[in-house]
Amino acid sequence: MFWSKPKLSLLPNEQKWIETSYDWLLIEFGKDCFLNRQAVLPTKEFFPDKYLSTEECVLLIVRRTCQYMDVPPDSVEVTFFDESEALSDRNLRPQGEFRSGAAGLYFRKEKAVEKARIAIHANQLKRPMSLVATIAHELGHVILLGGERISQDNQSHEYLTDLLTVFLGMGIFTANAAFQFGQWQDHSHQGWNISRQGYMSEEMFGYALAGYCWMRNEHKPAWADMLAINVRHYFRRSLSYLEKGGASNFARLK
Repeated sequence: MFWSKPKLSLLPNEQKWIETSYDWLLIEFGKDCFLNRQAVLPTKEFFPDKYLSTEECVLLIVRRTCQYMDVPPDSVEVTFFDESEALSDRNLRPQGEFRSGAAGLYFRKEKAVEKARIAIHANQLKRPMSLVATIAHELGHVILLGGERISQDNQSHEYLTDLLTVFLGMGIFTANAAFQFGQWQDHSHQGWNISRQGYMSEEMFGYALAGYCWMRNEHKPAWADMLAINVRHYFRRSLSYLEKGGASNFARLK
């Protein structure tokens, strides 16, 4: 029987970027930081507080996510916004450029003694999974930009922030938020809509999650079933690629 050569669903330059960026993260944060933590799941084990779509509940999730990502919770200030509100009214200056309708924002610290500041779009309060993804991404900015580990002039800093969430165990949330399909219906009409969040594609998240498992020597993680169907497909295809000896620079770390 002849077996076809394993293939990936992403471009060669995307594969190379993910692998070299993982190498950088391992050097920057250390192997133990990567290996000695659980993948964070959308379960009561990790988020036991009752969620009521209020700002107070969001702040509890921020504190828990801070703990999972090794960010001191009291070092972060959180605010909320929507399209009708001018951010300048709050005297906040965004760090870098953000597209209109962004789910979250990170703000530059003007003084060393200031807290890191993030803003969360009000529409995220009704979408808990997407909310956690937003919080994780903005805390990634706190770690990378606020910690002066990278510069906002780095053209791939948003992608690196997405990858950091995977590296720190928050990848289920950010991967599932990468592409969302929804249907709606009222008394006279029905339709569908799609939305994107984050910067890496579903294919890139799939390979990043596969690399996460490969380096940790995890073959069939139970959390794979929690991934959105497209991401789950790319993840399984990517993990199969690695297990069948596909060309890669990933190395087992344990």
